Order: sequence, then C-alpha cells, then structure tokens
Amino acid sequence: MRGMNEITQLSAQALSSLLRDGEVSCVELTQAFLARIDELNPRLNALCTVTHDAALAAAAQADAAMRSGAALGPLHGLPLAFKDLTPTAGIRTTRGSRLYEDHVPEADAPLVRRLRQAGAIVLGKTNTPEFGHKAVTENLLFGPTRNPWRLDRVAGGSSGGAAAAVAAGLLPFAEGSDGAGSIRIPASLCGVFGFKPSYGRVPDVAGGFSSHSPFLHNGPLARSVGDAALLYQAMAGADWRHPFSVAGDGNPLARLDHGIAGARVAFSPDLGYFPVDEQVAATCAQAARAFADLGCRVDEVALRLPDELESAFQTLWGLKLAGSYGDLPQPQADMLEPLVRRLIEQGRRVSADDYLRANRVRETVWNRLNAVFEGYDLLLSPTTAVAAFPIGGIAPESVRGRPVDPLLGWVLTYPFNLTGHPAASVPCGVSPDGLPIGLQVVGRRLEDDLVLRACRAFERLRPWPRLAQLA
Repeated sequence: MRGMNEITQLSAQALSSLLRDGEVSCVELTQAFLARIDELNPRLNALCTVTHDAALAAAAQADAAMRSGAALGPLHGLPLAFKDLTPTAGIRTTRGSRLYEDHVPEADAPLVRRLRQAGAIVLGKTNTPEFGHKAVTENLLFGPTRNPWRLDRVAGGSSGGAAAAVAAGLLPFAEGSDGAGSIRIPASLCGVFGFKPSYGRVPDVAGGFSSHSPFLHNGPLARSVGDAALLYQAMAGADWRHPFSVAGDGNPLARLDHGIAGARVAFSPDLGYFPVDEQVAATCAQAARAFADLGCRVDEVALRLPDELESAFQTLWGLKLAGSYGDLPQPQADMLEPLVRRLIEQGRRVSADDYLRANRVRETVWNRLNAVFEGYDLLLSPTTAVAAFPIGGIAPESVRGRPVDPLLGWVLTYPFNLTGHPAASVPCGVSPDGLPIGLQVVGRRLEDDLVLRACRAFERLRPWPRLAQLA
C-alpha cells in the first residue's frame, strides 16, 4: 500500500481511479484516512464522531463487491463524513446540542441513503454549532473546531468541521448544509471549495415543508472543483418525498472543462450592503478581473440590497428555530446555548405582520438579483468580509470601522439563501498573515452547471494550495 500521507493527499477522483485499477483496496484506503484522523483530529476537532469499525466493515464489503464484478456506484470505496445535523442510521447525531447528546437515528436521511448507495464509506460526523445557528463551529458538547491554516483561528460554520477536515486531508470531500452560508463561509475561511446548489437540486434533509424560510441546502465541500462536482452529481436529483425537489444537472462532471468564454460577469465588492475588509475586497476584485483572461466580459456593478435585509433574515431564521424548539420544557430549554435561547425567544415574538414584511424584503432581494442576471450570467463578490479571526468569540463587532452584527454582519452569503440561487466559494488568495480568502460565485437559479464551470475555469487559471499544513 502507498504511504498514508501520499494516499490522503490525493484527490477523490485520483483515489477512485486507484481503487478501480486495483492499486489500492477500499480497506487500505479507509485505514489510511482513519489513521490520519487519529493523528490530526485531536488538534483540529473537526470530526466529533469517528466510526472506525463500521467504516472498515463497509470497506470490506466494498472490496467484496469489486471482486464479484458487481456494478459500482460513482463513489465506490471513497471515504466521506456527514455533518452532525444530518441523520445517519446507527451513528450518533447530536445536532451540536446537549439535548441530543446520545441520539442515534434509526433511519438515514434520503441524502445519506443516496450516497451510501453510490458506494461512499462513512467515516463519521463533522462538528457543527448547536442546530447550525451561527457561522463559527463550536458547541457545549465538543468545543471549537480549529482552522488547519492557523489553529488559533476559527474554521467558520456551521459546516466548519467538514471544511477543516477536508482542508487538512482527513477526508477527500464531505457533505455540508447551508442555511445562511454554512457551506461557503467555512470553505472561504479554510481555503477549500464549497458549493450550495440551487434550492431543490439536492433533497433536503430538514423536512419537506420546514426548511424554506430561509432556504436550507445540502452540498459538497472539497479541495477541488472536480471532486466537489463528483460528490454533487451523486447528491443531486429529484426525490418524490421532497415537495420542492427538482431534477439534477445530468452529468455536470463531464461538462466541467467546457469553459466559460463569452460569459458576462458582474462583480460587486460589497453587494451594496456589507462593509468588507480592505485586503479582502482588493483580493476579490483582482480575482474578478482575472475572469477576463477566461474570455469573459467583467464589469463592476452597483448592486444595492434593501436596508431591511439583515432584520428580515433574522425574523425568518428566528421563526424557524422557534417553530422547531420553542415549545421545549424549561429544563430542556435551559440546556441550550444562550444565543440559541435568545434567537428562539426573538422568533416567538414575531407577529404575522413581521413575517409578511420579511417576505416582502425577500421578494425585493429576489427581484434585485434577477435584475442583475438580466444583463449578466454570473455575479461575483467576496464570500466573507474578513479572513479567519481568533477563536473565542462569534465574530468581529466591526468591519472597516463600521459596527456590524457579529452573527450576520460579516458574511455576504445569506442573501442567496433567501432566494435559492446556486452559489459557491472558491479560494482566490490569502490575507497578509497567510489566511485563505474566498470569492463567491453566484448564478441564475438552476444554472448550477455554469457556476461549477466558472469555478473550475478559475481554479485552473489560479491554482491554490490544496492541503493545509497545521500551524
């Protein structure tokens, strides 16, 4: 077997080729990643549950299937992990909450079943804040996940465990979920690629009618666009049990290298709403200009999102939390983190008029973004207003001298959860102290294929370091 470090540094696509050519077995590959998890996860705290025995048993079955000549799925033998919000049969799923510390689901979420059927080997669950409520991954059960580029910095959230694990080579790719930027934010801070598909492309694990205010999405995190496309292709597709699901993209992996020459690209340094750190803004502006080298027309646009954007999102998010957890008996409510309790209380105070006003704001966001897409094929912006900051707080309380809400004021991601547009974060540079910066790439609804092709073209033009060296 190849050396452990060599194996774990390879892409998912390269690993798939090695497996199918018989150069490495599924058991050997699983052992290599489990060994790296055992070595590095105590420092990162990226995975909160590791399923050593079950993963090795599944890998042995995958090897037996290969020997028998059975038809193989697109992810056959490839290791991955699910976010600790995603139900997994027989594997503890805590939702980052003391309420569910010992909860073991009896059934897989439809997405989990789909990826198991595609041949993936589940290595465990990745850390998340309680109920995924914030953009920093820490909770009262497991503590903080650390950024592999600087262990004293946050990994982002709420899919921070997934992003940190992928960035450090604990996994070749991982599943994440995104309700306000929870795939794209940690992808940006950890220097990996994260993709939030159009709402409905991937069947929602949160329930048929409970996750549309705001839109919740599941999607991939990976060290390359190709690996993310491989995982996304296995995730996507209609499911009759999900009332808003839509058909998949067919074969986006096969079209990934078709290029984007002739595309019209709009760049907004702040979406007309957010203060952005000067270095982050400059790095993203330089990255946006590079799309001209890909044969695109690039213009800076003066987009303006409504002044009520943040308050409207908080209204809808608070309502969702209150609807799910607002009726807990007091002893159980006291087990929740203080910020979660505050958000639930805010949600319980929302009136019908508040809800209608929030949805009018949502419609305004939809209309203003679609006005941009009348003249442009893609919209680019920074993913986050700042690079990774020290562990110990939610986020900075000001950016570029302007006070911001530490929960939402530094992420340029949640407008696209209000609308369901496909959006990705692709690494585009580093801060002065060597921390990753992400460029957000957004497309028209259901034009996921173009977003992936754009990110792939940019990745080939501006390669980034694939594997973080823990520091």
